[in-house]
Amino acid sequence: MINRQLYILLVILICSTVFVQCKNNKNYNKSFEKIFNSYKDSYGQFNSVTSSSLWKTDDFKISISKNPITFNTIHLVIENPYYSDKFYDFFNNYKNYPVSYSVIYERTLISLFRNGKFICYNLVNLQRDSDFEEKLNTEKIEYHWIIDNKLGGLSGDNIYIWKNNNWEKTEMKFPLIEQPKFFEDTNYVVFGVQPKLFEDSSFIVFSDCHGEWGGTVYFFDKVSGDTYFTESTCANTVYKKDNKYVVLSHLGHGMGSAKVKEIKDPRKLSKAKKDEINKTKEGQALGYTDKSNAYKKALDFYWIQLFSTFQYEGRQLYIVHSNNLTFIAEINGCDIQIVHPLFDNDIYTHNPVTTKYENYTLINLDFYGTALDKEVSLIIIDKDRNRIIKLDWNENHCL
Repeated sequence: MINRQLYILLVILICSTVFVQCKNNKNYNKSFEKIFNSYKDSYGQFNSVTSSSLWKTDDFKISISKNPITFNTIHLVIENPYYSDKFYDFFNNYKNYPVSYSVIYERTLISLFRNGKFICYNLVNLQRDSDFEEKLNTEKIEYHWIIDNKLGGLSGDNIYIWKNNNWEKTEMKFPLIEQPKFFEDTNYVVFGVQPKLFEDSSFIVFSDCHGEWGGTVYFFDKVSGDTYFTESTCANTVYKKDNKYVVLSHLGHGMGSAKVKEIKDPRKLSKAKKDEINKTKEGQALGYTDKSNAYKKALDFYWIQLFSTFQYEGRQLYIVHSNNLTFIAEINGCDIQIVHPLFDNDIYTHNPVTTKYENYTLINLDFYGTALDKEVSLIIIDKDRNRIIKLDWNENHCL
């Protein structure tokens, strides 16, 4: 294994910026052939495997789309300039990764580290923006989000908003500062704050995940301060369609599962007491206690995981994990049609979050075995340039 000092030297030799480019513009026919052969090797002895039916269960079938999408793909490694070798072990390595999920603000990727310092990258030219970093780093921020389309940060018990090139304290209601999330065993306690799933003029949406004991998605009413909830194990993407809130969830236990719920009016869901949020009830997620039925199940698949969903050129696309592969697909009824091979490998994540920005879609990826619940990679869908960028923190996570 290459030690860290040698790795950094190679980075400097290869590229004058902090980025290292690993892949770009694959051979699509070869990639789809690899997908086909993977399913043939796994299931060919039991069923006939064709491009129109790679695999079939009682819930769905997987096929190769007759209408694929050609994205330019870029895979880059980005260095945390505050990396410390003393944290390079399983239970401490999370300290070398962002403290909160990165966000996009004014075409800039903004990431925050445990020393309270921001790192910024211009998403047009993929160059570090040191000037913006210097401005943001005038205040020590502990956690950050996009709040009401503005860059917001937590410092102590206060929320600050970036305005007129300064951090300004605000008294706005923001539910996530009261809902800590942590990992704990006999030796370690890791504290963090939850990422935000979605926000509009009415609600801030967030979630919790207790693995096989279920998960809950919460809708915080920005006017009343009330919080409504239902089961979602575990929510990764929320968006609005036809005036309904669509919630995609997945779980990796067993052979995996994926569900979609449509919620027309979150205020008709069960209301959570303040001390119930982000906690279990009788050993299960609070979401299971919602008996409102104020939702519709639009999708319920087993033996597969859907890590994300986003719109592109009027098509609803999904990042799908199946048969040790991760690819982009369109879902028509029960037919999961692969439209793009993504990065030709098994990208895996436990608690991803997808956020739509004006020109970009950002998908934050964690991986428990690398950094507990911290962000280790990002996928950025750049609509203007018809490209997908995968950024890995500190080392190549596609090996």
